[in-house]
Amino acid sequence: MSPTCLNVAAEYRCQDCFAGRLFCAKCIVERHRDEPLHIIQKWEDGWFQPCALKSLAPGLRYQIGHPPGEECDFRDGPKKIVVIDNNAIHQLSIDFCGCIDAPSKVEQLINVGWFPATVKEPETCATLSILRRFHALNLQGRVPAYDFYSALEVLSDGAGIRDLPDRREQFTLMTREYRHLQMCKRAGRAHDGVGVPKEDDSSELVYRIDATQRGELAVLCRACPQPGINLPEGWENAPPDKAWLYQLLLSEDANFKMKGRATSTRERDPTLGPGFAYMVENSAYMKHLANYTDDEEISHCVAFQALWRANNKRAKGLRASGIGSVSCARHELFRANGTGDLQKGERYPNMDYLFFSCLIGTLILSIVASYDIACQWCRNFWTRMQAMPAAMRLPAGVKIQFKVPKFHLPPHVKKCHAPFSFNYTKWTGRTDGEGVERNWAWLNMIARSISVMGPGAREDTIDDFCGYANWKKTVNLGNSLLRKMALAIPQAQLHSRAFHAFTDGLKEQPEHQAELTKWERLVAEWEQDHDKPCPYEYPEESNVTMDELRLRIAEEEHDREAHGSSPTNKPGAFIMAAMEIHEHQCVFHHADNESEAKRRNRTSIQAAELQRKRTLLLGMVQRLRDEQAHFMPGLASLLQEHPSHESTARPEEMKLHLPSSFPAAVRAEICIDGLAEEEERLRAAQASDALKDLRRHLRMRMVAHHFKRRHTSGQAAYTKSQALQSAIEQRIKMTTARYNAARAALLSLRGPGKWEETLRVLQQSDIRGINERTLNDEEREEERKARLLAGLSPEGVDEDEFGDPVEPTVLFNLETGEGRRRLSWIWYTEMGGASDVADDGKLHDDIRIEWVKARARADRWREELLFLDEEMRRVLAFCDWMAKRWDDRRYARTNVSAELREGLAAYATEQAVRERFWATSWAAKWRPVQDRALVALGDGVVDVTLEVGLEVEVDDEVAYGEYGSDGEADDMLE
Repeated sequence: MSPTCLNVAAEYRCQDCFAGRLFCAKCIVERHRDEPLHIIQKWEDGWFQPCALKSLAPGLRYQIGHPPGEECDFRDGPKKIVVIDNNAIHQLSIDFCGCIDAPSKVEQLINVGWFPATVKEPETCATLSILRRFHALNLQGRVPAYDFYSALEVLSDGAGIRDLPDRREQFTLMTREYRHLQMCKRAGRAHDGVGVPKEDDSSELVYRIDATQRGELAVLCRACPQPGINLPEGWENAPPDKAWLYQLLLSEDANFKMKGRATSTRERDPTLGPGFAYMVENSAYMKHLANYTDDEEISHCVAFQALWRANNKRAKGLRASGIGSVSCARHELFRANGTGDLQKGERYPNMDYLFFSCLIGTLILSIVASYDIACQWCRNFWTRMQAMPAAMRLPAGVKIQFKVPKFHLPPHVKKCHAPFSFNYTKWTGRTDGEGVERNWAWLNMIARSISVMGPGAREDTIDDFCGYANWKKTVNLGNSLLRKMALAIPQAQLHSRAFHAFTDGLKEQPEHQAELTKWERLVAEWEQDHDKPCPYEYPEESNVTMDELRLRIAEEEHDREAHGSSPTNKPGAFIMAAMEIHEHQCVFHHADNESEAKRRNRTSIQAAELQRKRTLLLGMVQRLRDEQAHFMPGLASLLQEHPSHESTARPEEMKLHLPSSFPAAVRAEICIDGLAEEEERLRAAQASDALKDLRRHLRMRMVAHHFKRRHTSGQAAYTKSQALQSAIEQRIKMTTARYNAARAALLSLRGPGKWEETLRVLQQSDIRGINERTLNDEEREEERKARLLAGLSPEGVDEDEFGDPVEPTVLFNLETGEGRRRLSWIWYTEMGGASDVADDGKLHDDIRIEWVKARARADRWREELLFLDEEMRRVLAFCDWMAKRWDDRRYARTNVSAELREGLAAYATEQAVRERFWATSWAAKWRPVQDRALVALGDGVVDVTLEVGLEVEVDDEVAYGEYGSDGEADDMLE
């Protein structure tokens, strides 16, 4: 490298200056008199060696407190000091300014951008640059202070040759103080014109951080209702059809990964901002909990047993077993003073305190509280509130609805499902209540790091990370609300139009009008009073199922044993065993076993597996034959008169010879009394169960189709999707075979009759979902042309993978407006039961349940549109309020120096400009979708609570239990 100065002895370079040019000793010293943190190297012995600048100029001293190049006549120094910077850990000698009017040493250090580790004779500093860098890396990358400082040691001396001073502890303290001061600065604490009296009782006021009010450092949710900030005048007097827009939706939960070890005490490690942000003030919190030392954990009705085991796992030596927290349910921002430590699991005193603490000063008339155990938590809620400190009690007239997050609801007992479901709660939009769970994913990344911190450092760190999470979501509000609205507009139109189209289809039969009116009344009554019959569930007196019959048969057998009856006198068990064997035979015919059985070239493993399955089935058939001699004593002689050649090598084809296999006259001769009646009872239940399962599988097929169409891309994903759909089709075919077998047996046992009007012949064209239909004539012609183009027979009959003919069907395409079609009878007909005499054409409970669920879906999507429009308005109003607040803060403090006043005004101006920029850019970004939402609300999206109408979807249990869901797929689920 050629030298830059004219001296041929240029052998020095700076690693931090541009281009690393070479200078002589005199030039390098002149250029770095005011750059003490640059690293100098000297070319010597054929390589660049570290070189201290002071070794080149023994009298060189760094002066602070004066402008660059100006020396102080009253130097206070030299003072040895360690400065931690981005490039290394530096050891310097500096001079402080000793003039009469000189600032303090701490102020002089801060003026040059060095943050001191102490206010008394500082000997260690960190540059503001490295504190900013570490703060960003710690928040975004979760880089611990220990690892960051270790990296600085490597940068300073990777070979371990130099003797570096250990300032790890001081660096940790400086970063902690820095992050706290940043929170105070961003909350405008330096601009506060309200001070506190001096400790000497003089009339003079000082402006100190400890004058901060509870929760003042928290980043508020701009989209949530904030009285006096973003709510319109007179909001508290709004009518019910508008007041719901101003309700507050909260989500609460406990996190047992955020443990805290008993590593220090609060006396040695106090919190810098007790109660200033998100963590509750500890002394008041612990004072309240001291009254409930003997309380046990909240009792639960849900099946998340892992959660309760985690509560007490490795609890020894812990100060905190986890944390509880409250966030807004729709936007997932942590609430001020809504987070606190848990000492012993998840107890009422802890969770109640956090919930009420985050509501102090919030004057909202309606609250929706989401909690995964809300069904238990809501009990005695108002009674427990009276035990809270007076400042935490909610004013009279506040209404609270308790709900369970959508993902956590299925494991609850059945009676919790509808009353605590967001899907069926009026005026909650598409809120899922799981926001706090997504917050845990963010905080859990620092769980291991904070577990070993002292109590104060732990709380300060949690406050900082909660604030950063809130800030990121605030910055992203423009995009997040835009995406939600863009999704909600087509979904609201789709669900509303489909709802009305389907209802119009039901109205085509006049006898259904009364039922639709009845369903509407059921929903309205239940929404007002959850003690009324729930329209979203099957009635208690619904048809007898196979499971119930199994229980009855078991009870009857127990009674026979108790009264000394013959142990072999169990006709119900015999018939059920035969029916189960028949189902196993159907598995051979409708699953992979059939293709295995027909395969000619099988491997040894495949042949052995096929033989094993046949052996098991043969054993079952032979045991049934042994019992058959008792229940059907005349069967053996009948078969001798009419011999059949059955091969035990293929047990899947062996006949079972149940009473329904013979005419009535023959049955009377070969069967014991009551055996045919027992089979008739079981076959009726089997047919009812089969139709119910068939409808469930068809709904599953709808979910799989929607998911494949919207989310499947790539060969691997497509293959998995095809495998899933094939599995569903196999279930449909097996269920169809089960129904056909049950109906054929009933026809033999009962003969023709009125019962056939409900249990009809199941044609292939009848096997279609609510959102499916068969091809019409025009589409059949298009199908014929397509077959010709593909080189297939135009009149050919398609077959499935099992060789059975397939009736072409298409999914009801709502996007193209095909909204009218006639349902298959399986969705109308009342199943059998005790009497089997249901009125012809009566709508089945499945239709009613699908109707009320789809009604709720259409309502929720419409509410979501209105919610999002209101949230956008609130965000813009909040920005305007914040801008004006920063304007007022510019010169709020008058008794300060001119320099400080100018700095305060500059910072306030910057914040006000940013707020107005957000308001302008977000308003422009949202205006097109808001206009489109207004059009949608006025054109096709109606309030279905005022009109009868419907869209059809699938059950929660099917979607989550069978196939799972993610992202936008949730929007197609319950």
